[in-house]
Parts: sequence; C-alpha cells; structure tokens
Amino acid sequence: SSRKLFAIEPQGEDDAPNPHRVISPTVSSQSSEIISTAKTSASSSIFEDALFLERFKRRRDEASSKIKSERSRRPPSNSTYFISDPKNVITSILDGLLRPHDPVQYFGYEILYASSTAHWKDVLRKSVGAPIGTEEELIFRALSTSMERPNNQFGIMVGLGTDDDDHQGSYNNAKNKNSAGCEKEEVDGYYTIEFPWDTLDYLDGTAWVECRLRDKQSDVLLVVLGWSMEQRDSDGSWLIDGIDWQDFREKYRPGIGREEWERICG
Repeated sequence: SSRKLFAIEPQGEDDAPNPHRVISPTVSSQSSEIISTAKTSASSSIFEDALFLERFKRRRDEASSKIKSERSRRPPSNSTYFISDPKNVITSILDGLLRPHDPVQYFGYEILYASSTAHWKDVLRKSVGAPIGTEEELIFRALSTSMERPNNQFGIMVGLGTDDDDHQGSYNNAKNKNSAGCEKEEVDGYYTIEFPWDTLDYLDGTAWVECRLRDKQSDVLLVVLGWSMEQRDSDGSWLIDGIDWQDFREKYRPGIGREEWERICG
C-alpha cells in the first residue's frame, strides 16, 4: 500500500463531521532525510557565502590600507622631507608617473593632479579637452590616454617616447601586467634625474627648479625641465604651478634657431 504523508483520525458513524479537527502530519523517514539534506546544504551555502564575504572584505581593507600608506608617502605633503626642498616633491612625482598604474590604475596621474595648484590643474584639464566640472577620475583617464599614446613627446615621463624600442617594449609589458592585476615586473626607468643647480627660492612662497633627464646607460641628455613651484597657504606643501620643457632627443628637437623652452600642456 502506498505511504500516506498525512494521517487523519477516523470518525465514527455517529460522529458529526468536525471542521476544526486537527490533522497531524506524519513525515516518512525518506522525507525526513530529504529535509535534513536540504538544511545541511543550505547551511553549507550560507557558511561559504559568509567566508567569501569575509575574504573579500579583508582583501579590500588590505588594498585600501596599502593605497593610504602610499598616498602618505607621496606629495602633496607638509612633511619635513617634502617641505625642505621642492626637489624631493619633483622626484616623487616623476617616480610615480614612471609607474602610473601602481598600486592602482591612474595613481601616478592622481598624484600629479593633487600636487598641482588650481592654475595648473586648470591647465591639465584643458590639455585633454575636459570641460569645467569634469570628475577628477575622468581627467586622470584622459591624461593616461594622452601621455601613453605612441610617439608622444611627453611620454618619456611615463616610460614612453624614447628612441629605443627595447625600453618602450619593456615598460609596456610591465604596465600591462600591473593593470591586469597579475605579477608585477619592476621597472627601474631608463633615465636618471639630475638637478644641476640649487633650488631658486624666491622667499615669497614660490621657487624654480631645473632638472635634467639623462639616459641611464649612455648619460646622454634627453630632456631639461623647469618647474615653477608654489607653496600651499594652508600647510606649506609645495605644488606645481608650471612646467617648462626643452627636448634634446633627435626625434623631438625643434629646428635650428628654435631652442626655446616649451610649456607643457599650454
């Protein structure tokens, strides 16, 4: 005979039908096993979801902590190291631009933009055709697209624009690995930074610094940059107010009689 899931108490012939009579369910052993298995599976799924969420939160917090730590070691900053000499600010900015997507995408451009005066931020924004009110992340993305395109004169600042294809290929491979989140390849850069003169401090909250980029292997002069720096009123941090550019690479040198400085982005 087939098993019944519900047992109904039999009624006698003289018993009147009772619509309020309680019907007691009787669960078979097979049904009990199914229910138990379902409960176990559900509990296991909830545990796995909780474990995944916990791991995700831990990775997110670690990444956030790393980014905060990296930002604290970069300009703009009123730390003694950066305030003592704008050269330290410039060196840190150039180092960040050489690895523009480490530790996160567009990080080097974020540091460049944050280390600029309102005037220079406006110049950077206009250089990529961004209208007033554009979100900063979109400006970083546009700067990345512009400066990392092939044969860009100012690409040397982000590891491109050199006459040596080997340098460019090496940097591109490392950049692709970083942005993909895989194992990173360290990039030492193919130029050295030289400061031929002391910082010209005008003692009014502004200064001018000349730095030279030289080929790391041959010591050939590649580019000379003139940095106009200005201290922030709130904390004395040095900010970029302008960058002048003079290129000595054959691929980008101006014609005879046109050795004047060029203003980056403006």
